[in-house]
Amino acid sequence: MTRFFYVVFIIALIIFGLILGSLNQQVAEFNYLIAKTELRVVDIAALFLVSGFLLGLSVSMAFILKAKTKGWFAKSADKT
Repeated sequence: MTRFFYVVFIIALIIFGLILGSLNQQVAEFNYLIAKTELRVVDIAALFLVSGFLLGLSVSMAFILKAKTKGWFAKSADKT
């Protein structure tokens, strides 16, 4: 139950930050390897927030999958 409240609190903080960030309409130049573009500061922050979340989720899932499948290959080698 406390985990649920923790997740709701984190989501509420992210939404609150995005709402406050949307009030800031300042445009910044975003340079990347191929080109450059002008984006609002809140768009850049949201881009990095989502990309960091997806990167963390993929690394976490890789470790979880590795831990869950650790014994599978040993069991299949014993059967052959």
